[in-house]
Amino acid sequence: MPETVGIVGLGNIGGQIAEVLADAYSVVVFDIDPARVEALEQQGASGADSAAAVGERADIVFLSLPGDGALHAATLSDDGVLRGLDAGDVLVDTSTVSPAASERVADACEAADVEFLDAPVSGGARNAERGTLTVLVGGSDETVERVRPVLETISETIHHVGPTGVGVTLKVVNNYVLGLNQLVLFEALSMARAAGIDDKTFTRTLADSSGASYALDRDMERFVIPDEYDSEFTLSLMRKDVSLAESFAADNDVPLLLGGASGLYRIGEAMGYGELDASAIVKLYEALRTER
Repeated sequence: MPETVGIVGLGNIGGQIAEVLADAYSVVVFDIDPARVEALEQQGASGADSAAAVGERADIVFLSLPGDGALHAATLSDDGVLRGLDAGDVLVDTSTVSPAASERVADACEAADVEFLDAPVSGGARNAERGTLTVLVGGSDETVERVRPVLETISETIHHVGPTGVGVTLKVVNNYVLGLNQLVLFEALSMARAAGIDDKTFTRTLADSSGASYALDRDMERFVIPDEYDSEFTLSLMRKDVSLAESFAADNDVPLLLGGASGLYRIGEAMGYGELDASAIVKLYEALRTER
């Protein structure tokens, strides 16, 4: 068991992961926003002034970052975490990034004799707070087993899905499904509203029928019916993840017969909804229907 666990990136997910881990481990944290570090220090974590300093003080370091650029800055820059990690330490990336970006970090870890796991998480901030995330882990059996006790602290379900790279690829695919699922859900909602069916009836009926889905369960009662879109997972992040999937498909000659979904989320951003929850894409459908 490690004496110290590090966390770099204290946003909606990383901050909750750090709080949960701080109840079980000695935790050292870093974020480019000092206020987030200070908030975690009040929860019992120890703050660091750089990602490299986290690496110097921790045996296992978790990353929770918003995209490819942040991942590379936090790992490969002059003050990145790899500068501080020793041979045999473990870097666990819980971020949703492109498989190519993850591979670059994995290669750098291999060159530094640092173990690497791509372990993106699913379940949002609510499950992160409860320690009930789902983790999709790519990496060697030995490294996964070494880190498993820490992963079990933050998650309810751990899927070891294959070697390095498979975890992040599956997470990109998963979020593509959610992104398109939301769009078809709100197209169906627009049809129901046009027929005079109220949102609660629509939700209850689909929940008990073959149209049930995670998007229905997640979006309708919490966000759409109350018309409140406090961000659990922003629309901009959804656009980013759907774009990652579309790029991956293009790079691997996979035809996307339902492609172009990222463009709809980009329109949502242009309408000013980027920092709202991803379910705010329903506003696009509302605007289009209103203009008829």
